[in-house]
Amino acid sequence: MGVLTKLTLEEINNLIKDTNIEFLSLQETANGITDSTYIGTTKDEIKYIFKIFETSTKEHIENEIAILKTLDDLDVPHPLSKNIILYENKPTALFSFIKGKISKDINIKQIEEISKFLKELHSVNTIKPTNENIYDKYHFQKLLRQVESSNDEFKSRFEFIKDIDLENNSLIHGDLFPDNAKFIDDNLSGVYDFAQSCYGNKYFDFSVMIVSWCFKGHDFRFDFLEKALTSYDEKLTIKTIEPYILYACLYYALQRYTRVNKAKDYKEMIKKFDILKEILDAHI
Repeated sequence: MGVLTKLTLEEINNLIKDTNIEFLSLQETANGITDSTYIGTTKDEIKYIFKIFETSTKEHIENEIAILKTLDDLDVPHPLSKNIILYENKPTALFSFIKGKISKDINIKQIEEISKFLKELHSVNTIKPTNENIYDKYHFQKLLRQVESSNDEFKSRFEFIKDIDLENNSLIHGDLFPDNAKFIDDNLSGVYDFAQSCYGNKYFDFSVMIVSWCFKGHDFRFDFLEKALTSYDEKLTIKTIEPYILYACLYYALQRYTRVNKAKDYKEMIKKFDILKEILDAHI
């Protein structure tokens, strides 16, 4: 479900006319549950990404573009829109196209690649975004208050990690699931969707990747975790990272549970929390 707002080729060309780029053909994407994403191709067969941001504000997109402009040394999309044009009060923007494919079967080389990317991202100190950090405990507890008091599956699990330190200490992606990265021959070709990027906690950001990349079904690949740790920071231990991994599970479970569009099952993340708590506890 990559497109929620349907646009014609003519409509999109009108929205991007300030870039002097014109699409000859248009393709709807199949990935994503939040924004509408199109792949446009010019007469010279150059591809671009056109996005309609369904829930983000204009300020959020300006923040994303400002972040991307500071990440020239990383494999991320380049923003091409000179101005943020609104379509039915929704921000739109044009980006460069990242070649490669989304991995449907994560392997250990890709784990190494994405972990090294996060290491580089978290070392960037040229920008400190001012937009809201939606991943901190304040926002978690705000979501938690929306849950019915009779539903204890979130609150009981949060007790295990309620003292977690989520100090803001790095530029983070926040949503680095496998469908936000592409590979060519197992080499990372790019990471995208920085719409919710902010100044937050780097271990949380790293843990979102662990939770979403290191499972094969419901089988956790411990060798993937070990490769991720050594590629990201050889001094980082399982004991240190465990509460962040559990928090990442619970955060996304709660986010999915409270989302109006329940396209993804929150119970998947609840199950991962339970699996990981048992496995990680056994290795400490």
